[in-house]
Amino acid sequence: MNTVMTQEELRESFDRIMREVTQWAAGICLYRGDSAPAGDLCTVYAVFERGFQTRVSFCAEASLFMRLTRYMLQAEELTFQDVEDSSKEYFNILCGYIAAQMFQMTKVPLRFGIPVFYPGRYVPEGYGEDFVICYTSDRNENAQLIYHTPQM
Repeated sequence: MNTVMTQEELRESFDRIMREVTQWAAGICLYRGDSAPAGDLCTVYAVFERGFQTRVSFCAEASLFMRLTRYMLQAEELTFQDVEDSSKEYFNILCGYIAAQMFQMTKVPLRFGIPVFYPGRYVPEGYGEDFVICYTSDRNENAQLIYHTPQM
């Protein structure tokens, strides 16, 4: 039997997963905030192709993606490719946890594509922001987790 989730339940699940995975995989503590990221930005993005027809993106200040990469690679000297690859791997882990949690709650299996990394803010064409969760890191970097749904 499939269970329907409210938007609030979905938001709270995404928030919890986001904070736990980011702490575990990247060594970064995220706190709920109210400021959008600004300045030099990057976005990592994934398409959920089966189960829910949605898109999820994580847009953050580039310095947060650099910290994430340093933590994951245990290296100080980084290339752009290092940042892109580490960010995509991090987001792949995050989306895996989201898919597992959504299956537990709804019994709907989710499948997502390989995450894509973009310099700057990326907004998928034809999709709106269903909800946005703003974060501030333990070093005052701003970020947003965005749940996109098709525009009608």
